[in-house]
Amino acid sequence: MALNKSPMQGGQATGRGYDHGGDYDGIKKVCVYFDGTSIRYLKVDYDKAGQVESHGHGRTIGTKHEITVDHPSEYITSVEGSYAVTQPYGCIVLRSLTFKTSKERTLTAGTVVGTKFLLENQGNPIVGFHGRAGSCVDSIGAYYAPLTPSHPLPPPSEKLEGQGSDGGASWDDGAFRNVKKIYIGQGHVGIVFVKFEYENDASEVVVGEEHGKQTLLGYEEFELDCPSEYITSVEVCHDIVMGAESGVITMLKFTTNKRTSPPFGLEAASSFVLKKEGHKITGFHGKSGDVLHKIGVHVVPITE
Repeated sequence: MALNKSPMQGGQATGRGYDHGGDYDGIKKVCVYFDGTSIRYLKVDYDKAGQVESHGHGRTIGTKHEITVDHPSEYITSVEGSYAVTQPYGCIVLRSLTFKTSKERTLTAGTVVGTKFLLENQGNPIVGFHGRAGSCVDSIGAYYAPLTPSHPLPPPSEKLEGQGSDGGASWDDGAFRNVKKIYIGQGHVGIVFVKFEYENDASEVVVGEEHGKQTLLGYEEFELDCPSEYITSVEVCHDIVMGAESGVITMLKFTTNKRTSPPFGLEAASSFVLKKEGHKITGFHGKSGDVLHKIGVHVVPITE
């Protein structure tokens, strides 16, 4: 497979050189640590003949940011970043990194300072990295590969706009092959917690992040008979509730190709349905703080 190797972006002389090469089946996970000033650590997990091969550089200091890539249907398409001379190191180090995937998901760490750069090659997947690192990550470059059966185009997914209110912070789990399990926590003001388990194209379980805040009431579960069962629609109730700064999702009810779940929560005057005819729901996004304020979905055409 013909690879294209980009120049390094960032410090060219300090730190020690690293070079992962590009002889992998795909990237499975990227992890970055940022200490408030500099990118201190970069770790990449690769898929090599079904085994995970990891490479890490720098020091695990600061806040951890990571993204799990839904390999093989998802891949990293670009890396944006910035670099500048930084104290107390007195040398050029990376100040920010943003990884983007073919499913329009991102991992962002750091603050843009100094010289900006973009690692991208006409939409071809990034399959490896090289650069320099010491106590920080000084520089980064990429290996690109043409699209092949090992790096297929992702299924045509669509992101349906979220419904609800604008309270809390945005989150997006992305799109997968199927939704496998749903956890829903309720509180006195409505739905306070959701978490989703997904199945990726390699039939692996991907556990999503927790959204909202669990209470002493715990949570309920709704498990699908994956892969033969899938979600076709979600009924949602939304209301303005005393004790909440903005509108809250008060009820969720899931319809699959085989059944309808019980309602989780309480019905309200305002309700809506998330669905698209001929499509199944394979991922969720929304906004949450201590409660769930908004929810939306990713859908793909039903091909079974």
